[in-house]
Amino acid sequence: MSLIRRTLGLPLAFAALASLLISSCTVPPQGRLASRPASPKRPNVIVILADDLGYADVSAYGVKRIHTPHIDAIGDQGVKFTDAYAAAPVCSPSRAGLQTGRNPDRYGFEYNNGPPERDARLNLGLDIGEITIAQALKDQGYHTALIGKWHLGANPDFYPTNRGYDDFVGLLAGATSYIDPSVPGVHVADPPNSSYPSKAARSQHTAIYEGAERKLVHNETEYLTDYFARRAVDYVSARAKSDQPYFLYLAFNAPHDPLMVTQKYYDRFPHIASEQNRIYAGMISALDDAVGQVMAAVKASGEDRDTLVYFMSDNGCAAYIGGLCACEPLRGGKLSHYEGGVRVPFMVRWPAAIKPGQVNRKMVSNMDIFPTSLIAAGGALPKDRIYDGVDLMPFLSGRNTGSPHEALMWRRTPHASIRKGDWKMWKSTDGKFTLLFNLKADPNETTNLATREPAKLKELNDAYEQWAKDLQDPKWPSRPAIQYNVCGTPFELPI
Repeated sequence: MSLIRRTLGLPLAFAALASLLISSCTVPPQGRLASRPASPKRPNVIVILADDLGYADVSAYGVKRIHTPHIDAIGDQGVKFTDAYAAAPVCSPSRAGLQTGRNPDRYGFEYNNGPPERDARLNLGLDIGEITIAQALKDQGYHTALIGKWHLGANPDFYPTNRGYDDFVGLLAGATSYIDPSVPGVHVADPPNSSYPSKAARSQHTAIYEGAERKLVHNETEYLTDYFARRAVDYVSARAKSDQPYFLYLAFNAPHDPLMVTQKYYDRFPHIASEQNRIYAGMISALDDAVGQVMAAVKASGEDRDTLVYFMSDNGCAAYIGGLCACEPLRGGKLSHYEGGVRVPFMVRWPAAIKPGQVNRKMVSNMDIFPTSLIAAGGALPKDRIYDGVDLMPFLSGRNTGSPHEALMWRRTPHASIRKGDWKMWKSTDGKFTLLFNLKADPNETTNLATREPAKLKELNDAYEQWAKDLQDPKWPSRPAIQYNVCGTPFELPI
């Protein structure tokens, strides 16, 4: 209760004097003379996640091959992170890290839990002992919803409404058809290594479901990116009528394959000669429009100032589809431990608490979304487990001028990597290769310094080995590894 409210029974002059006297006797924290600004109210939280969207696929990061004004605006109106990382260079482990705030290797989620038939048959998914961000925010009184891709288990134990989500509509698998390809104006491409044929119909494993009762959704004539955007706009508009804060996890499957796009978005890129790349650009443009529609709904809701919005990709571009991804400014893509596989676009806005126009060059992670959101909602991290994510707000407000993370590590046996400061090590645990890069001097990771910098290599390797002592063994094996040429270097990479 404010001082003015407590003194409403006094004449105004006496109320003002009482307020002045009490405030003058209050000792500022840590001896500071200036008082800290009032904390903002508990925000609504929206996490917008793209699927296989590369660092170079967002125009905010300086590569102008695809214009993404609505995505860029989130960073312009808040903070754009230049050195943000996924918890893994592949879909489902990365999403597990976002959902839990913990490295997925801590609970054995080392590899993708697909394909969807194996997922269902072997009952694979996010460990039921793990607390999801939806469960944590629901415990704080939030209404929770997932619209889009789950990919953390399809069977009942793992189903979204059993993992903290009040509402769910979307796909349980890693990929599905965007639209019936027979719809007029739909353009498709089926390049080698594509994981989902563009002309394949949805099955029981790749269908769109809604609600706890798993109602089958027949929306095959509406482009899926447009559909998810429409459902998100409806959700934001409806929740604005309630005093209850909400958490919306809007997990698009774009621009993950299959490569499919409607005429509207295809027509925006007549200058791109490659059919697959023109379709891919259209898919990203559709995603950008969808983000713009959701942000317009937030503004129209009257709750824009008090809504915390994240935009991020789950991992890098699907570089195993030849010619699809850029090798600049970052090398490599999905599945690889090059920067292009794990460093991703990441932007955050919260007008009540984050100053606009910031560019942050410190290391951050998608695992930071959990603690940042929970603490902003008035909660506290459980004490019974290790959290790898951190609350970003002290770093964004200037209260903490350090780095959120001294180091970040990844394990996908037989590959392991660590970034510590400006240095990056990527090794094969079976001894096939060891790579060491100075990312400040060599952001494209072209010069291997492993033999020239033995002391630095040992420092990073020792730090990685110490971290790896706390990890669990994988709970299921990788699918057959993919072999592809990663920006000029051949690799065999686990899934």
